[in-house]
Amino acid sequence: MQQVRTNIKNIGKAEFMSIFHQYQGESLCLKKLNAYSSQVQDPNMRNIIQQMSTQCQERANRLSSLLQQAGGGHLLS
Repeated sequence: MQQVRTNIKNIGKAEFMSIFHQYQGESLCLKKLNAYSSQVQDPNMRNIIQQMSTQCQERANRLSSLLQQAGGGHLLS
């Protein structure tokens, strides 16, 4: 995936809220995948869920970084 630099500090409220909601979704997905991973007995299935969890964490981290750059770091938990 190619990274594109943008001036995130000048985004509008609608764009900011969209990124924030995406971040919330990724965070919830991450929590659920971690819970599923701890409950699954099959090692192959656990590996797949852990891979999905890693990808979800990476997306959440990118979104968190964007929100912090836009001045919304106080909204992140």
